[in-house]
Amino acid sequence: MGYNEAFREIVLNPLRDNEAVNRKVREYLVQWQEFRSQQPVEEQKFWSFDYYIRDQILQRAQTSCTTKTLSLLYSYAYMPCHVDGNKAVIKRERDTFFEPFIYRKPTNVLIIDVGCGPMTACLALADDQQDRNADTRLNLDYVGFDIQPRMTDIALEFGRRKNQNDLFGENFRWCYPDGKNTLWIEQVRNSVKQNGTLVFYFSYFWGQEGVENDIAIWVDRVKRIALQTKAHDTFIAYLNKDMNGYNNAYVEFKQGLSVRPDTLQVITSQKCVYPYQSWSGMERWLAEGVAPASWAKDSEHLHYEILRVDWRHYENTGTDGNISV
Repeated sequence: MGYNEAFREIVLNPLRDNEAVNRKVREYLVQWQEFRSQQPVEEQKFWSFDYYIRDQILQRAQTSCTTKTLSLLYSYAYMPCHVDGNKAVIKRERDTFFEPFIYRKPTNVLIIDVGCGPMTACLALADDQQDRNADTRLNLDYVGFDIQPRMTDIALEFGRRKNQNDLFGENFRWCYPDGKNTLWIEQVRNSVKQNGTLVFYFSYFWGQEGVENDIAIWVDRVKRIALQTKAHDTFIAYLNKDMNGYNNAYVEFKQGLSVRPDTLQVITSQKCVYPYQSWSGMERWLAEGVAPASWAKDSEHLHYEILRVDWRHYENTGTDGNISV
């Protein structure tokens, strides 16, 4: 089973087949019809149900997905775009980062995906692994972390599917711990081998609503985890639509990590435009069982940055060995 087949089984089918989910989505459908009828005639054609989901229900990805229905709608609306965004960065930075700092390393790599959502970055990374010859694949360990358990439920569903070797394979080991359970830190502590590589992966995380309240927490976590693992190399990867504006939280996060001017070394910092797949036709899927169509959109703006962290600078900053949660 490939990604598209898994996406249909895990994300699309429950929107029709799960009675509670289907009932709620149909309520949204009625709300959309009423909303659209109240718009000027010349604007009604722009208000498709798909657009209404993104703009009104999900508030441009700012809504907290605390229910199964919202998490499925989020995956439907944003997962294809975000998977393609991660794939674009991997492809663009293959020679500058992924080859020299990841694939040419003699031992394992641990990626901590902060705000992992329904498995977007994980799927992109696994896809990159599977595109490589078997003898060049790394032992890639992945920890997905998200405070919304409804999102990680979907991620776990992707991982539980049978016959998923075409998505993951033997070299790709992953887990999705409960973010409120401190045992996930033990998994991190014991996952980086000698001369290993540690990557903190912030994909579409720092633009989320309320994340500015957690800046100090994540500064502390990065410092402490880096000190405890003592990886040979430690990196921070950032992806989002911009790096300023509503993402000022990321800028403040970097400032908190920079105990000295040379603590963070910029490997790359780029803006790019990439094509991506999207879905349309949710109303027909609900009413007639006609599957939404996947279609290529011209472009999406993305700013990404990869930083190398000298974690040894944290040894004398008062950061001890206990990781706060």
